[in-house]
Amino acid sequence: MNPINLLVQNIMLPFLIYSYHHIYPNYGVSIILLTLIVKIIFYPLTHKQFKSLSVQKEIQPEIKEIQEKFKGQPEKLQKEMTAVWKKYNMNPLSGCLPTLIQLPVFIAVFYTIKSTDFLALIAEPGINPGLFSFWLSNLGQPDTTYILPIFIGIITYITQKLMTTDPKQAKIFAFMPFLMVVICLKMPAGVLLYWAASQGLSAIQQILIMKKIEAKKEK
Repeated sequence: MNPINLLVQNIMLPFLIYSYHHIYPNYGVSIILLTLIVKIIFYPLTHKQFKSLSVQKEIQPEIKEIQEKFKGQPEKLQKEMTAVWKKYNMNPLSGCLPTLIQLPVFIAVFYTIKSTDFLALIAEPGINPGLFSFWLSNLGQPDTTYILPIFIGIITYITQKLMTTDPKQAKIFAFMPFLMVVICLKMPAGVLLYWAASQGLSAIQQILIMKKIEAKKEK
């Protein structure tokens, strides 16, 4: 059994079932609770990620100056860049590493919601298959109101604004919010609910952490 299946069968499904029957009888609420737990577990890594991004923004003018100065001298450029990273005690990969580590969890959630086991659970007689009767009434089906896809697109845009330190990168990734909306249109509502809750919490987390870092700098 691969790691994703292990997560699905031994953690995701058991948690959703337990939450539904022992915490609150709603699988949408269970997915939101799962999101909160994942965020709490990964908080130390997320804090480090946002701290690293804050430093990257701060030293961006210095990086740009080095890139211009040693343009066409890749070895010298790499040496100078390494010296800057060492000077500020930062790893250029620390900004994306937490996201990569959390990716298997998202994939596991996706396969959990798409699994025949979960679809069988919400199809059982007397079980509430959605979040609300008027919205996301079936977590195994797409969000036909398009609220979650649009929300995810907006949060993607906000997150990029906060995280992107290089103007060139900002231009390259400008299309991402629109791509996210298109990708999300056909996804099961349960997956979108996890994704939207996760993205929303990350954005709030990022704003609070970066404000805290800025406040410390002012002192």
